[in-house]
Amino acid sequence: MLEKINAIDLLINKMIAKIGETLDSETLIVDEYWMNDGQMNVKTSYKSLEDIEMSVFRLERMKRLYVNRYNGRGFVLRDVRGLR
Repeated sequence: MLEKINAIDLLINKMIAKIGETLDSETLIVDEYWMNDGQMNVKTSYKSLEDIEMSVFRLERMKRLYVNRYNGRGFVLRDVRGLR
């Protein structure tokens, strides 16, 4: 599970660096990223800044899912009287 989280972090960092490079130069982005998590290979091409931004948001959502699975999620039920 930690390997997946680290791989997603690495992809996010690469994409953010690519966004920074693109803002400096006014060129069209054509870039590919891939990830092998042991079960499947994911390969994606990006052609615009918006594509990369949306992918970063999706990867962050996926990372939160894996972090929540790793750490576990919990909640506390409290009675109304306990809030006073």
